[in-house]
Amino acid sequence: MTHGRFRKERNVKLTAIIVGLGLIGGTAVAKEVTAEMKVPGMDCAACTVVIRHALTQTKGVKSVDLNVDKRMATIVYEDTQVTEPQIQKAIEKSGFKTEPSRK
Repeated sequence: MTHGRFRKERNVKLTAIIVGLGLIGGTAVAKEVTAEMKVPGMDCAACTVVIRHALTQTKGVKSVDLNVDKRMATIVYEDTQVTEPQIQKAIEKSGFKTEPSRK
């Protein structure tokens, strides 16, 4: 009788492990991506404050570097949480147009 109980416990543990592995296997691994975008209208420190705020409020954005002289935004983000078009939209909602950088 006790042998049957241990078998059931072992089966429950194995089932939990298999389900756990299935859940892990089904999730995408986040990859950090760097996007560079031209922001032609960004020409002062106040502009950078507005843009930085819009981007840091965007889920998945890890870091933001803004260069007023070059009118360039460099954004590091997790590709499973946000896309480049969503980042562009966040900048545009803050009142600035964006263009993809051509390297």
